[in-house]
Amino acid sequence: MNSNKFVVRIADALFKSSLAKNTPPVYPQRIRHFEILPNEKWVIWGPGKSKFLNILSNKYICEPPLSLRFGFLMESSNILPRIEQVAFKGVLPTAHLSARYEYFKDDYDQTCKQFIFDKASGSNAVSYKVETNNRKINMKLYDVLIENLKLSSLQDQWVMGLSNGQMRRARLARSMLKEPDLLLIDDPFLGLDPSATATISQFLARYDNMDVNGDCPIVIGSRYQDTIPAWCTHVCCVDQQSGIVFQGSIKELQNKVDETKLIAQRELRQSRKTSFSKGDVSIDDLICVHPMFGKGDHEFIKMPHAIELDGLSVSYKGEAILENLHWKVQPGSKWHIRGDNGSGKSTLLSLLTAEHPQSWNSNVIENGVPRRTGKTNYFDINSKISMSSPELHAIFLKNAGRRLNTRESVATGYRDASSNNFLPIWKSLDKSVQSIVNMYLEYFGLDQIPDSFLFEQLTVSDQKLVLFVRSLIKMPQILILDEAFSGMEVEPMMRCHEFLEEWPGTVLVVAHVAEETPKCAHYLKLISPGEYEIGDINDN
Repeated sequence: MNSNKFVVRIADALFKSSLAKNTPPVYPQRIRHFEILPNEKWVIWGPGKSKFLNILSNKYICEPPLSLRFGFLMESSNILPRIEQVAFKGVLPTAHLSARYEYFKDDYDQTCKQFIFDKASGSNAVSYKVETNNRKINMKLYDVLIENLKLSSLQDQWVMGLSNGQMRRARLARSMLKEPDLLLIDDPFLGLDPSATATISQFLARYDNMDVNGDCPIVIGSRYQDTIPAWCTHVCCVDQQSGIVFQGSIKELQNKVDETKLIAQRELRQSRKTSFSKGDVSIDDLICVHPMFGKGDHEFIKMPHAIELDGLSVSYKGEAILENLHWKVQPGSKWHIRGDNGSGKSTLLSLLTAEHPQSWNSNVIENGVPRRTGKTNYFDINSKISMSSPELHAIFLKNAGRRLNTRESVATGYRDASSNNFLPIWKSLDKSVQSIVNMYLEYFGLDQIPDSFLFEQLTVSDQKLVLFVRSLIKMPQILILDEAFSGMEVEPMMRCHEFLEEWPGTVLVVAHVAEETPKCAHYLKLISPGEYEIGDINDN
């Protein structure tokens, strides 16, 4: 790309999602000027980042028609810009939660290499594949991507079996292998452990110096609470209502960035003092029907362990994932489950929810009773458990995102038998139960979202909040929160954390970022098969 050309330019533009006359604009005010030049590394920063990235990805209609322009089209034969937008809303969508752990049985699964190539589909039961496009693969670029994103050892692994962090890197490689004119990445580090974060950040920092990058500019989206990578040169601060707050060189705007962060933190502290008493709904009103509400420590001590793993081992085709794990979970306790991406955390949780093929294991003891085939069934187990996870997010978007609004989505949490049931249930609930759903919506601020908005139309932050509230609604004895707050804005996340401090049931949390981790009293850290640590948070 010629150095005197621009990458993207917006001039006096208003954006809409439809040509209908009554369609409101994305932002009420026109964007007077925004421009990205070659060799600039931009971060779109703030609560309006996802909306602004959608503008840059050409998803809206601009008025006037040429107020959004792409410089690379001037020296290309392409009519439309080739833009790849990567938003990490979960793992690979599947038909059901357990499909991820049955990947070795799935005729239609792909290897990691096939997924990155994104060229063919077909069954593993036959010897041929059907090509879905005629795109030529740049093998030199592929080799650079898998080496720098540390995917070399995963090329032949079934993609359904990849951990969240591994899947994140594979998705990034898949998008970059298409050699787009512009790459937009929303929240590139969400849900990653420090090692995986460093891998992706270092790769993005030096990508423009690689001789195979094809001059592809990269723009990332980030929240106020996230650290802006040192390699970013420019920042565009955007909010949900007015659009661009300020923009320009980070070096020149560093004081403004720091000031904005401080204001956001101050507003958060203030909101914690005032917003949690909003309206007539209190936390006690919401949790008083929980079976463990009001019980004291002396009563918990007399109860059998909610979960006990007595030398649990799990392996895939002879390769150990978990080995000789001993762990006891007292009713009402709150645990932070730690470990690097791929250490077995999701496998452990899938065993507890009976989504894993090896779940029927007498080494798993629930409320003092060993789990055995024929003695315990999937539905009884899940009647006491609720969860929110990247897997659930991906499946919910695929199966219910275009059918259910916020109220209907939350109400599906009343399905006793499984977190994996998204059939509408709102209209069949009696008035008293509907009233409880409405109280939860009010307390968490979701009552402000019109019923006409479907789940897929919500921001990622609101989608995560809906799934969190959905996990609470049936008053589970065990609440599993696997990266439940990754991608959530600060204010709703802190509201969730405050709520969890009063939650009477057992809570198991997986989170890699301290700010996204609710208060826990104990931790289980998975290091490698057969190696783990258990302790109290206060002593750690």
